[in-house]
Amino acid sequence: MTSLIGLALISAWITGAAFAELPPGVRPCPRTNDLIQYNVCVLQQLNAITPYLANGIPSLKLPALDPLFLPSLTVDRNLETLKIKANMSQIRVYGATNFAIDDLKANPNDLSVNIKVRLPHVHMNGNYDVQGRLLLLPLNGAGNFKGNFTDTKVDVQAQGKEVTDAKGVQKIEIDKLVTKIRVENGNIELKAPPNHSAAAEAAATFFNSNPRLVLDIASPIIEDTAATVSRALVARALNVLTKQELLP
Repeated sequence: MTSLIGLALISAWITGAAFAELPPGVRPCPRTNDLIQYNVCVLQQLNAITPYLANGIPSLKLPALDPLFLPSLTVDRNLETLKIKANMSQIRVYGATNFAIDDLKANPNDLSVNIKVRLPHVHMNGNYDVQGRLLLLPLNGAGNFKGNFTDTKVDVQAQGKEVTDAKGVQKIEIDKLVTKIRVENGNIELKAPPNHSAAAEAAATFFNSNPRLVLDIASPIIEDTAATVSRALVARALNVLTKQELLP
Protein backbone atom coordinates (compact mmCIF):
# COMPACT_ATOMS: atom_id res chain seq x y z
CA MET A 1 0.00 0.00 0.00
CA THR A 2 2.54 2.55 1.10
CA SER A 3 4.59 2.21 -2.06
CA LEU A 4 1.91 4.13 -3.99
CA ILE A 5 2.28 7.38 -2.15
CA GLY A 6 4.73 8.71 -4.75
CA LEU A 7 1.91 8.70 -7.27
CA ALA A 8 0.67 12.18 -6.49
CA LEU A 9 4.19 13.60 -6.38
CA ILE A 10 5.09 12.07 -9.73
CA SER A 11 2.01 13.57 -11.28
CA ALA A 12 2.74 17.01 -9.86
CA TRP A 13 6.19 16.99 -11.47
CA ILE A 14 5.34 15.54 -14.86
CA THR A 15 2.28 17.64 -15.56
CA GLY A 16 4.62 20.56 -16.19
CA ALA A 17 6.20 18.81 -19.14
CA ALA A 18 5.87 19.99 -22.73
CA PHE A 19 6.28 16.47 -24.02
CA ALA A 20 4.62 15.18 -27.20
CA GLU A 21 4.09 11.65 -25.87
CA LEU A 22 2.05 12.75 -22.86
CA PRO A 23 -1.63 11.74 -22.93
CA PRO A 24 -4.10 13.98 -24.77
CA GLY A 25 -5.39 16.94 -22.79
CA VAL A 26 -2.23 17.42 -20.72
CA ARG A 27 -0.50 20.73 -21.38
CA PRO A 28 2.55 22.59 -20.02
CA CYS A 29 2.45 24.77 -16.91
CA PRO A 30 4.89 27.59 -17.74
CA ARG A 31 7.23 28.89 -15.03
CA THR A 32 5.78 31.95 -13.30
CA ASN A 33 6.12 34.00 -10.12
CA ASP A 34 2.34 33.80 -9.65
CA LEU A 35 2.33 30.65 -7.56
CA ILE A 36 -1.44 30.64 -7.11
CA GLN A 37 -1.89 30.55 -10.88
CA TYR A 38 0.84 27.94 -11.24
CA ASN A 39 -0.72 25.65 -8.65
CA VAL A 40 -4.12 25.94 -10.31
CA CYS A 41 -2.49 24.85 -13.58
CA VAL A 42 -0.65 21.92 -11.98
CA LEU A 43 -3.84 20.76 -10.27
CA GLN A 44 -5.72 20.89 -13.56
CA GLN A 45 -3.05 18.84 -15.31
CA LEU A 46 -2.91 16.38 -12.44
CA ASN A 47 -6.64 15.81 -12.79
CA ALA A 48 -6.21 15.42 -16.54
CA ILE A 49 -3.45 12.82 -16.29
CA THR A 50 -4.90 10.78 -13.40
CA PRO A 51 -7.12 8.54 -15.58
CA TYR A 52 -4.02 7.38 -17.49
CA LEU A 53 -2.03 6.39 -14.41
CA ALA A 54 -3.83 3.10 -13.81
CA ASN A 55 -2.44 1.61 -17.04
CA GLY A 56 0.91 3.42 -16.86
CA ILE A 57 2.55 5.99 -19.15
CA PRO A 58 5.25 4.25 -21.23
CA SER A 59 6.73 7.51 -22.54
CA LEU A 60 7.63 8.43 -18.95
CA LYS A 61 8.63 4.89 -18.02
CA LEU A 62 5.86 4.81 -15.44
CA PRO A 63 4.41 1.34 -14.81
CA ALA A 64 0.75 0.62 -14.30
CA LEU A 65 -0.22 2.05 -10.92
CA ASP A 66 -3.54 0.30 -10.34
CA PRO A 67 -2.66 -2.30 -9.52
CA LEU A 68 0.98 -1.50 -8.89
CA PHE A 69 3.08 -4.66 -9.05
CA LEU A 70 6.19 -4.96 -6.89
CA PRO A 71 8.19 -8.15 -7.53
CA SER A 72 9.91 -7.91 -4.15
CA LEU A 73 10.21 -5.73 -1.09
CA THR A 74 12.57 -6.13 1.87
CA VAL A 75 12.10 -4.63 5.33
CA ASP A 76 14.81 -4.83 8.01
CA ARG A 77 14.22 -2.66 11.08
CA ASN A 78 15.04 -2.89 14.76
CA LEU A 79 12.83 -0.57 16.78
CA GLU A 80 12.05 -0.70 20.48
CA THR A 81 8.52 -1.97 19.90
CA LEU A 82 9.00 -3.66 16.54
CA LYS A 83 11.87 -5.80 15.33
CA ILE A 84 11.31 -7.23 11.88
CA LYS A 85 13.08 -8.84 8.96
CA ALA A 86 10.65 -9.44 6.15
CA ASN A 87 10.88 -10.43 2.51
CA MET A 88 7.69 -9.84 0.56
CA SER A 89 7.11 -10.78 -3.06
CA GLN A 90 4.52 -10.69 -5.84
CA ILE A 91 2.89 -7.68 -4.22
CA ARG A 92 -0.10 -6.06 -5.90
CA VAL A 93 -1.59 -2.83 -4.61
CA TYR A 94 -5.02 -1.62 -5.67
CA GLY A 95 -6.67 1.77 -5.19
CA ALA A 96 -3.77 4.22 -5.52
CA THR A 97 -5.26 6.14 -8.44
CA ASN A 98 -8.47 6.78 -6.51
CA PHE A 99 -7.17 9.70 -4.48
CA ALA A 100 -8.39 13.14 -3.44
CA ILE A 101 -6.07 16.14 -3.23
CA ASP A 102 -6.43 18.18 -0.04
CA ASP A 103 -3.62 20.65 -0.70
CA LEU A 104 -1.02 21.34 -3.37
CA LYS A 105 1.85 23.81 -3.33
CA ALA A 106 4.40 23.64 -6.14
CA ASN A 107 7.07 26.27 -6.78
CA PRO A 108 8.86 26.07 -10.16
CA ASN A 109 11.44 28.61 -9.03
CA ASP A 110 12.88 26.74 -6.06
CA LEU A 111 11.80 23.30 -7.34
CA SER A 112 9.75 22.45 -4.26
CA VAL A 113 6.53 20.45 -4.04
CA ASN A 114 4.20 19.85 -1.09
CA ILE A 115 1.11 17.79 -1.70
CA LYS A 116 -1.46 16.30 0.66
CA VAL A 117 -3.74 13.53 -0.54
CA ARG A 118 -6.27 11.07 0.83
CA LEU A 119 -6.69 7.48 -0.34
CA PRO A 120 -10.17 6.26 0.65
CA HIS A 121 -9.41 2.58 0.22
CA VAL A 122 -6.32 0.56 -0.62
CA HIS A 123 -6.16 -3.21 -0.98
CA MET A 124 -2.98 -5.25 -1.30
CA ASN A 125 -1.93 -8.88 -1.48
CA GLY A 126 1.22 -10.93 -1.93
CA ASN A 127 3.59 -13.36 -0.26
CA TYR A 128 5.53 -12.87 2.96
CA ASP A 129 8.43 -14.42 4.87
CA VAL A 130 8.97 -12.71 8.20
CA GLN A 131 10.92 -13.02 11.42
CA GLY A 132 10.77 -10.65 14.36
CA ARG A 133 8.69 -9.37 17.24
CA LEU A 134 5.87 -6.87 17.71
CA LEU A 135 5.82 -5.83 21.36
CA LEU A 136 5.72 -9.29 23.01
CA LEU A 137 4.19 -11.05 20.00
CA PRO A 138 6.58 -13.21 17.93
CA LEU A 139 6.44 -12.64 14.19
CA ASN A 140 7.69 -15.78 12.47
CA GLY A 141 6.45 -17.55 9.39
CA ALA A 142 5.76 -17.47 5.68
CA GLY A 143 2.66 -17.53 3.52
CA ASN A 144 0.21 -15.24 1.74
CA PHE A 145 -1.26 -11.97 2.95
CA LYS A 146 -4.16 -9.69 2.14
CA GLY A 147 -4.74 -6.24 3.58
CA ASN A 148 -7.48 -3.63 3.38
CA PHE A 149 -6.73 -0.09 4.54
CA THR A 150 -9.04 2.91 4.69
CA ASP A 151 -8.76 6.69 4.85
CA THR A 152 -5.01 7.00 4.36
CA LYS A 153 -3.69 10.55 4.65
CA VAL A 154 -0.40 11.38 2.97
CA ASP A 155 1.81 14.46 3.07
CA VAL A 156 4.69 14.45 0.58
CA GLN A 157 7.36 17.16 0.63
CA ALA A 158 9.97 17.12 -2.10
CA GLN A 159 12.86 19.33 -3.10
CA GLY A 160 14.42 19.13 -6.55
CA LYS A 161 17.79 20.23 -7.84
CA GLU A 162 19.24 21.03 -11.24
CA VAL A 163 21.89 18.67 -12.61
CA THR A 164 23.77 18.19 -15.87
CA ASP A 165 24.05 14.65 -17.20
CA ALA A 166 27.03 13.05 -18.96
CA LYS A 167 25.81 14.39 -22.31
CA GLY A 168 25.61 17.96 -21.02
CA VAL A 169 21.81 17.99 -20.84
CA GLN A 170 20.23 19.90 -17.95
CA LYS A 171 17.76 17.86 -15.93
CA ILE A 172 16.01 17.92 -12.58
CA GLU A 173 16.52 15.32 -9.86
CA ILE A 174 14.89 14.77 -6.48
CA ASP A 175 17.23 16.06 -3.78
CA LYS A 176 15.02 15.50 -0.72
CA LEU A 177 11.82 13.54 -0.26
CA VAL A 178 9.87 13.29 3.01
CA THR A 179 6.69 11.28 3.29
CA LYS A 180 4.30 11.48 6.25
CA ILE A 181 1.54 8.88 6.35
CA ARG A 182 -1.38 8.10 8.62
CA VAL A 183 -3.46 5.02 7.85
CA GLU A 184 -6.70 5.48 9.76
CA ASN A 185 -7.86 1.87 9.85
CA GLY A 186 -7.26 -1.55 8.33
CA ASN A 187 -7.47 -5.30 8.59
CA ILE A 188 -5.29 -8.14 7.39
CA GLU A 189 -5.59 -11.82 6.55
CA LEU A 190 -2.64 -14.20 6.75
CA LYS A 191 -2.56 -17.68 5.28
CA ALA A 192 0.31 -20.01 6.06
CA PRO A 193 1.29 -23.71 5.89
CA PRO A 194 0.25 -25.82 8.92
CA ASN A 195 3.59 -25.37 10.70
CA HIS A 196 3.12 -21.57 10.63
CA SER A 197 -0.68 -21.31 10.79
CA ALA A 198 -0.92 -20.70 14.55
CA ALA A 199 1.59 -17.83 14.41
CA ALA A 200 -0.15 -16.33 11.38
CA GLU A 201 -3.54 -16.48 13.07
CA ALA A 202 -2.17 -14.89 16.25
CA ALA A 203 -0.52 -12.05 14.31
CA ALA A 204 -3.63 -11.35 12.23
CA THR A 205 -5.88 -11.43 15.29
CA PHE A 206 -3.61 -9.03 17.16
CA PHE A 207 -3.52 -6.59 14.25
CA ASN A 208 -7.27 -6.72 13.59
CA SER A 209 -7.98 -6.17 17.29
CA ASN A 210 -5.54 -3.26 17.59
CA PRO A 211 -5.12 -1.66 14.15
CA ARG A 212 -4.43 1.84 15.52
CA LEU A 213 -1.73 0.58 17.89
CA VAL A 214 0.02 -1.51 15.24
CA LEU A 215 -0.20 1.15 12.52
CA ASP A 216 1.29 3.77 14.84
CA ILE A 217 4.16 1.44 15.78
CA ALA A 218 4.82 0.59 12.14
CA SER A 219 4.56 4.21 10.95
CA PRO A 220 8.35 4.77 10.53
CA ILE A 221 8.63 1.64 8.38
CA ILE A 222 5.58 2.61 6.33
CA GLU A 223 6.96 6.08 5.67
CA ASP A 224 10.49 4.92 4.83
CA THR A 225 9.21 2.27 2.44
CA ALA A 226 6.89 4.74 0.74
CA ALA A 227 9.69 7.28 0.32
CA THR A 228 12.08 4.69 -1.14
CA VAL A 229 9.64 3.41 -3.75
CA SER A 230 8.33 6.90 -4.53
CA ARG A 231 11.83 8.23 -5.13
CA ALA A 232 12.54 5.39 -7.56
CA LEU A 233 9.35 6.04 -9.55
CA VAL A 234 9.90 9.80 -9.63
CA ALA A 235 13.50 9.32 -10.78
CA ARG A 236 12.34 7.19 -13.72
CA ALA A 237 9.93 9.88 -14.89
CA LEU A 238 12.34 12.77 -14.39
CA ASN A 239 15.15 10.98 -16.21
CA VAL A 240 13.08 10.98 -19.41
CA LEU A 241 12.58 14.74 -19.38
CA THR A 242 14.95 17.68 -19.68
CA LYS A 243 14.76 20.75 -17.45
CA GLN A 244 13.33 22.75 -20.34
CA GLU A 245 10.56 20.21 -20.90
CA LEU A 246 9.66 20.21 -17.23
CA LEU A 247 9.79 23.98 -16.82
CA PRO A 248 9.13 25.63 -20.18
